[in-house]
Amino acid sequence: MSFTTDLKEELITLKNNSKEEDLFELEGIIRLSSEVFLLPLKLEITLNSKSLVRLVLSLLKKYFDIEYELISKIVNRFNKKESYTISITKGAKEIIDTFHLIDDKIKNENDNPEHYKQFIRGAFLAKGSVNDPAGKNSHLEIASSESGDIIFIQGLLVDYDLNARISKRNNYLVLYLKSISEIGSFLYLIGATSIMEYYENTIIQKEIIATAKRSVNLDIANQTKTNNTAHEQLRYIQIVEENYKLADLDEHIIETMNLRKLYPEYSLSELLDVVHDNSDPYLTKSRLNHRFRKIKTLAQEILEIKSNK
Repeated sequence: MSFTTDLKEELITLKNNSKEEDLFELEGIIRLSSEVFLLPLKLEITLNSKSLVRLVLSLLKKYFDIEYELISKIVNRFNKKESYTISITKGAKEIIDTFHLIDDKIKNENDNPEHYKQFIRGAFLAKGSVNDPAGKNSHLEIASSESGDIIFIQGLLVDYDLNARISKRNNYLVLYLKSISEIGSFLYLIGATSIMEYYENTIIQKEIIATAKRSVNLDIANQTKTNNTAHEQLRYIQIVEENYKLADLDEHIIETMNLRKLYPEYSLSELLDVVHDNSDPYLTKSRLNHRFRKIKTLAQEILEIKSNK
């Protein structure tokens, strides 16, 4: 099963504490997955999982006197994916009026703002999806053809400090989150506590791997830089040795040239450690670097003289 399917299965098992919370969750599901027919009056709720159908029917039967027909059809022949439509005749008017499905009124000033967490959860159950955090991209979305519902949900998420954005996809508006931390906050908001452990552990693991990769890349870059520098210094040393008598060179320059030839792969810091251990414990990195610059200057002077001849 997909990460989204696992997440929704967990959410479906959650139990609310009150009738109001049940109805808010049910409204979130119905608003994003239903269609009202007026002649004759009928409400059709189309869902994509048997578990969600069972949840919706249990809540409808608990709070409304309904008669319905359950219709299933295959929507994808390749994976035999089915959709399920609950077609309600008796009780349709009460449901439509309760959730203001025709006048499109959602928010009531007397409502407890905390109940809207259940509304958001219902909306996600109906039309939401989220990428597995183990994948490359983080993305959570809720899609609907009803712009009012999507804009309303966006406002709710903003109230919870979640920067949800909206884009258009064909005939749908898509509300989405891309920030890993905000997706985690969204999952916590709708009560997906157990799957949050997997989500957080996966994110932490990805961050550890990313940090390790950055460290390796940095080490490689530093080693490449060290190798390039050492190769250049060895070339200058060869030019100096071929054109100067050792008696004409400062003893510290000779010592530095021999040091580089003996340790061609060492960084400046590593060369300095060798010097400290064997000859001069007080030599500074700046002073050692100065000696290499002196070798470079000598070599460049030789090259300039030869080029002018």
